Amino acid sequence: MSDLSQRIANLSPKKRELFLQRLNKSKGDIFSKEQIKFQSRESNCFPLSFSQQRLWLLEQLYPGSFTYNEPAALRFVGELNVAALEQSFVEIVRRHEVFRTTFPTVDGYPVQAIAPTVSVKLPIVDLRDLPEVEQEALVQRLAQQEAQLPFDLARKPLLRVSLLHLGEKENVVLITTHHIVSDGWSMGVFVRELAALYEAFCAGKPSPLPQLPIQYADFSVWQKHWLQGEVLEQKLTYWKRQLSTNLPVLKLPTVRPREAVTTNRGATNSFVIPANLSKNIQLLSRQEDVTLFMTLLAAFQILLQRYTNQDDIVVGTDVANRNQPETELLIGFFVNLLVLRTYLGGNPTFRELLKQVRKITLEAYEHQDLPFEKLVEVLAPARNSSHTPLFQVLFVLQNTEKLSLELPGLTLSDFVWGNNTARFDLSLFLTETEQGIKGNWRYNADLFDATTITRMSGHFEALLNSIVAQPDTRINNLEMLTKAEKKQQIETEVKQEKSFKNFKNFKPKAVKLPQGQLIKIDYLHPGETLPLVLKPELNDFDLIDWVQSNREFIETKLLKHGAILLRGFNLDSVSAFENLAQAICPSLFGEYGDLPRVGIGDKVYGSTPYPPDQAILFHNESSHMHCWPLKIWFFCIQPAKFGGETPIVDCRRVYQLLDPKLRARFEQKQLMYLRNYTEGLDVSWQDFFHTTDKTVVEDYCRQAGIDFEWLSGNDLVTRKVRPAVSKHPKTGELVFFNQVQLHHISCLESSVRESLLSMFGEERLPRNVYYGDGSAIEDSVMEEIGTVYQQATISFPWQKGDVLMLDNMLTAHGRNPYEGSRKIVVAMGEMIRSQDI
Repeated sequence: MSDLSQRIANLSPKKRELFLQRLNKSKGDIFSKEQIKFQSRESNCFPLSFSQQRLWLLEQLYPGSFTYNEPAALRFVGELNVAALEQSFVEIVRRHEVFRTTFPTVDGYPVQAIAPTVSVKLPIVDLRDLPEVEQEALVQRLAQQEAQLPFDLARKPLLRVSLLHLGEKENVVLITTHHIVSDGWSMGVFVRELAALYEAFCAGKPSPLPQLPIQYADFSVWQKHWLQGEVLEQKLTYWKRQLSTNLPVLKLPTVRPREAVTTNRGATNSFVIPANLSKNIQLLSRQEDVTLFMTLLAAFQILLQRYTNQDDIVVGTDVANRNQPETELLIGFFVNLLVLRTYLGGNPTFRELLKQVRKITLEAYEHQDLPFEKLVEVLAPARNSSHTPLFQVLFVLQNTEKLSLELPGLTLSDFVWGNNTARFDLSLFLTETEQGIKGNWRYNADLFDATTITRMSGHFEALLNSIVAQPDTRINNLEMLTKAEKKQQIETEVKQEKSFKNFKNFKPKAVKLPQGQLIKIDYLHPGETLPLVLKPELNDFDLIDWVQSNREFIETKLLKHGAILLRGFNLDSVSAFENLAQAICPSLFGEYGDLPRVGIGDKVYGSTPYPPDQAILFHNESSHMHCWPLKIWFFCIQPAKFGGETPIVDCRRVYQLLDPKLRARFEQKQLMYLRNYTEGLDVSWQDFFHTTDKTVVEDYCRQAGIDFEWLSGNDLVTRKVRPAVSKHPKTGELVFFNQVQLHHISCLESSVRESLLSMFGEERLPRNVYYGDGSAIEDSVMEEIGTVYQQATISFPWQKGDVLMLDNMLTAHGRNPYEGSRKIVVAMGEMIRSQDI
């Protein structure tokens, strides 16, 4: 749980209740919470909490899964009273109804049913005769097997315990619960009660623990009653504002491609942030009036920004969610997940970023009562079985060190073993200790390997060192390389300098250096080949001269990858950009009616004039027309402050991902694009066709095979049938090449769609698309296309001076919403006509 939540939790019950009362009062009556009351057990049919509902549903979708098992292991050193230990487990189960709870269905809905009694046995596995090395390996294997043994939610109990007898004075107890009845805080309650009960039973005394006034089922009833109406709507309003717009998927570099269905095969990796650095981080936190969690989170988000090349960073964290004093001593599934979204664009200083993180974190704490499960339900992100909803990376600052309790004649401590289950792509758990801040990664072993994670640990520590040394440094300039990497970098630079000196001694005509000595060929993420990234290896590099000499190389790479990103070449003007595009393709297109001129250069356009707060969906430029550019260039003059990326997709992959029956339908029926040229609403026909003469327009349409009709008010409507699937003229590959998502009315925001339909009716909409026979394309089909596009999306933040070159038939593009000033200019070339392919 977060350190702020833990500080609140560590208050005495009386002080904590007073704190919460004052907090509720300061927020107004809408947030006032009635005390949780004990409910009658007569019906023995209680609702599931919001958190339980989601786990129950996941169990129905993936029966037999062990992903949400909560395993723990305790080491007992000393004389163990097995009978007293077993009696302690029996009493804990009697004391906490949640361990006697099952989840049957009534009228198709799951409920909590509480059994009056449950038999608890403590099976013993005797390993005393095994050699120590063999014994240790077997204990690890048994612990892993126990952790991966599924529960049946309809059968009690959802708790298993077993005793591994290692020696006369050494034992390990394995404890496994299902997350639907327990969480991390609950395990602390469990162990403290176990110690207190064991000590009492060894002395022949009764249980020293007071009767619990309420149980978890009472909390579930209270939660469903309280979290509705105005309270629910207020909390949803905040989270929808934070998360509803184009929530990104973090694309960390992986060692293997992501599977279509997420796996949970996990591994762990540990590291320690040294004590001196930890103290400096604490000092900086106090100076900036933030918690340690906030400072570490800000640093971690910079690390993610560097690894993903994304500025919009979303991570999850967990909070205890025990805001009612009466829940503190309960065992149950209370923990909640908070989604923390921070924008790192604009290259702020670390202090500036820290202020933003502080604000976002405090606001999230203020609205932490909304269950994560309810948030997922309301936001309804597109289902993608390859990753978790809303966030993929978890970040947690834990407040407690490893357990160690002294009992009469016995020491109780945590038994460390390798839990090989990962619920997220990547999780980082940090813990304050006297030796420093201990870090423990839990990662999906099908995506990452130990080498990658170890490197991330080193980069995280290097970032923290740079931050405490220079907190006013802009985040893009913070040092992330380790000492070993900096040494290697210096050696590489020395070699490059020697190569450059040799290069300057030759006459330009005689230079025949391999590509690798002039440019660096790279990718944004390992394993992802879209786009290919080219960077200069030399400081004084003439890009245009190099391009003119290497057109074949560029053409080959473009046809293979579909997109090339030129980064770091210091292109500084629109005219230089136009010269670059013409060096690749001398015949640029200069008669495009859909885009505005930028005023500089004959054949360069401004990007699509569309409201900055709305996304432009995926499309292939002019694919709805009879001719289109095969090549497109985008040049970043000014990246937006927030958002504004140009996401891209591989149209070959989109074609392969689509259902074969749907592909066949599109290939057979094709598409019919309808466009109404209405002045003041879309591009007028005069601007698009560059004429005010209707006969010129009519001749153009006839030659291009476009049906046209003049309407009252000097408006024009056109209809053009075009393929949805095409064959690339050079590679021969089939591609999903069209503008179906950009034109289809279902892809508009509901309010915009309803407004346009009420004003114009379907036939007079500015744009729409149908099957080629004029029949409607079903919304379900558009949903499938949207899901495929999302699955194939590649997105990266623009950097000033970037040039993105696309093969327009191999790669579709869009535009994300943005804030602040943004200027991207466009050039197009190598026009293709439909009759030519």
